[in-house]
Amino acid sequence: MPVSGTMTATGGKIVYELMPELTKKDEDRLLRYRGQSLRLLQDAMDEVRASRWDRCEELLWGSLTLAVKGVALGQGKELDGLKAVEAYALELGQEHRDRRIRESFTKLSSFGETAEKVRESRIRADHLVQTLEDVTGAVERLWNLAPGGDLLSALLRGDMDEPDQPDELEEMDGGLLK
Repeated sequence: MPVSGTMTATGGKIVYELMPELTKKDEDRLLRYRGQSLRLLQDAMDEVRASRWDRCEELLWGSLTLAVKGVALGQGKELDGLKAVEAYALELGQEHRDRRIRESFTKLSSFGETAEKVRESRIRADHLVQTLEDVTGAVERLWNLAPGGDLLSALLRGDMDEPDQPDELEEMDGGLLK
């Protein structure tokens, strides 16, 4: 499988990471995973606003699973089954020293029990909100680790500036498109 590399500055040092070049089919699958994962995450937020914690848990599991599978696919790995996905998330969390990724599936596994306690009004929803924030952060970080993730994050945050120079299409059209 052909490989390509990226250079990133981490902690004051430059790291060169080799990543397998994805086939068109894998690129399409990665984009599909990303789109579905982010949609599920947004749907989970909507469920929280409606206090439907059980549905929120299912959506978070789906979003997180697709994000981990997306990172694996970007590294040329196929994950088969939930145990493999959870193990890879733990590995990624340790490798990148990210507690949210490392603990995401563990936190989600107790989400339902905590939601039940909230429904019975034995505890406040703070624990659920913290889990939601941690899992959301883990999903975002995972997609940053996937090919093209840093560009997607910059685009979503609005950090990408207008180009200083017109690109080829703008030049052919006679100027900047506004």
